[in-house]
Amino acid sequence: MEGRDDLPTRVLSALVGVLLLLWVLWGGVALILPTLVFVLWLGSLELRDMLAKRGIRLNLPFLVGGGVLLFLFSLPQLYWHFPQVPWREVALGLFLLGSFSHELLKGADLTRFAFTLMAFLYLPWSLGYVLLLREIPDSTLGLWTLSLPLVASFATDIGAYFVGRTLGRQKLAPEISPGKTVEGSLGGIAVSFLALALYTGLVREVFPFGLLELWLFSLLLSLAAQLGDLVESMLKRYCGVKDSGHFLPGHGGLLDRIDSLLFTFPLTYFLVVLFT
Repeated sequence: MEGRDDLPTRVLSALVGVLLLLWVLWGGVALILPTLVFVLWLGSLELRDMLAKRGIRLNLPFLVGGGVLLFLFSLPQLYWHFPQVPWREVALGLFLLGSFSHELLKGADLTRFAFTLMAFLYLPWSLGYVLLLREIPDSTLGLWTLSLPLVASFATDIGAYFVGRTLGRQKLAPEISPGKTVEGSLGGIAVSFLALALYTGLVREVFPFGLLELWLFSLLLSLAAQLGDLVESMLKRYCGVKDSGHFLPGHGGLLDRIDSLLFTFPLTYFLVVLFT
């Protein structure tokens, strides 16, 4: 758990990160695509370095190259012109064929294959939904829709941090993340739900959902944000590291900052498709 002296650095880093993120999302696909490629590259390096501490190698060229292909196959324009083609599943199939073929020729390292596949689903597969969400149902409303997982993830992080520091007593998952508490987890979910409920209530007219649907979104996204945080903590615990890297001062690595988003982005897409 971070000390109080780290709080100003955490707040400043978070503010700069949020402003940059909002600028990228406002700019549309032209800015989002290269940003996702950068996030994929840096996140893959962090995963590689963490897993190396357990003696596990990643097939980095296939992970990054396959991820870029998946991003290209997640562009909304493909779905507009060829809606009958499951483009993302095609990219996944090509990645599997290529990875299997590589292992057959390069030593049949099934551990490397399995962890590379996990990394592929964890990073580019989840991040690719950003491109689809940005244009659902159109470029204007898509920006508002994409704001839902962002509000949920940031509010969950803030609520869990402050409630956990002040009221935290009972450990949530001591074998995975000793610093997380049940009180902090509930506080994160509560703050996220309240933040989303307030946010969607203020700008409800821009969302093509009913009030009950927005409340359901708020609760489910809050839970997904908590799950994403715990999954990344499990990975760090498995690798024996405290942070995934040192990308942001006071916040650790890039994966430490996007762990919740890797679960809230896909869930938001599923909910939007289901309810619209």
